[in-house]
Amino acid sequence: MASGGGIPVLILKEGTQRSYGREALRNNILAAKVLAEMLKTSLGPRGLDKMLIDSFGDVTVTNDGATIVKEMEVQHPAAKLLVEIAKAQDAEVGDGTTSVVVLAGALLDKAEALLEQNIHPTLIIEGYTKAMNKALELLDKIAVPVDVSNDENLRKIATTTIGSKYSGQGPEREKLVELAVNAIKIIAEPKPEGGYNVDLDNVKIEKKKGGGLMDSMLV
Repeated sequence: MASGGGIPVLILKEGTQRSYGREALRNNILAAKVLAEMLKTSLGPRGLDKMLIDSFGDVTVTNDGATIVKEMEVQHPAAKLLVEIAKAQDAEVGDGTTSVVVLAGALLDKAEALLEQNIHPTLIIEGYTKAMNKALELLDKIAVPVDVSNDENLRKIATTTIGSKYSGQGPEREKLVELAVNAIKIIAEPKPEGGYNVDLDNVKIEKKKGGGLMDSMLV
């Protein structure tokens, strides 16, 4: 942006289009919804794999939301926000990246319908905030405490999470579940107020050439 005579002057690329008001809102919502729709088909146990080809011709086949958004070259600012949401979810929890993008896309879809009814965005945000607080309240009521001594529950959690990272079945998957559960049981530290503190930086993965997945071990 340049300034001449106190009046701001915008220097834009040839062919650039500018949008304002409701049109800008619709464009932002559309971009985010397109990304959410693309990831939706990879959600759940019957989710489909995506084949991604980068600029070097390298091929990645996965149904993991974090990997998909990481490999995509997203340009639209609104869609980039969903990418950042997925990255934050992956860094904080390690799972649920596809779910947060699909949920955000669904919320934006409903918000678009409310905007068409001339409801102000501020009111929509207030409504969503109240719904979020109520959802968190209900989640606290139905949440099941995790006990690191309960191997059965830990294995269920690990199996669900690994399902989006590893498509294999049988002994290989069971091996990964066993390694993950045993590693967490070692590093989990009880908190005085209840629950556990798990620092994933205490788990280091070393790769060695030769052998297979079944040769993996926890040291």
